[in-house]
Amino acid sequence: MTFSWTKISEPFDPKTIKDHYTILVVGSGYGAGVAAARLASKDPNRTLAVLERGREIAPGEYPHEPNTALAEMQTTLSHTGQRIGKADRLYDMRVGDDVNVLLGCGLGGTSLINANVAIEPDKRIYANWPTPYRDDPDLLD
Repeated sequence: MTFSWTKISEPFDPKTIKDHYTILVVGSGYGAGVAAARLASKDPNRTLAVLERGREIAPGEYPHEPNTALAEMQTTLSHTGQRIGKADRLYDMRVGDDVNVLLGCGLGGTSLINANVAIEPDKRIYANWPTPYRDDPDLLD
């Protein structure tokens, strides 16, 4: 399978894509990006499309100053559904009743913004986990 990239620009024009694909991958972050690459290499007779929201951000285009980073922010409030900021902004903060999540919006998904860094969770997170994982979360390693 040959893997080709077709950039679809705003506003979406359905004429820029094929009317049928054998495989459709939604998202281009860590998991979906790897899945798409592996599926693309398996069978030359299948066609594959990757759908991602946001835009492509090239090296050197990332915000370097606080004011430009703030301009790349969008926030969605779950209790009202209200979005603050444009829907294609790089940093996508989802504010929920029980949890808040920061996502990346663009080609590469959240891998665009987290540099493969994760914060170790507070031990209280494991309070409702089944035993033995609750008592020893390192077993997951």
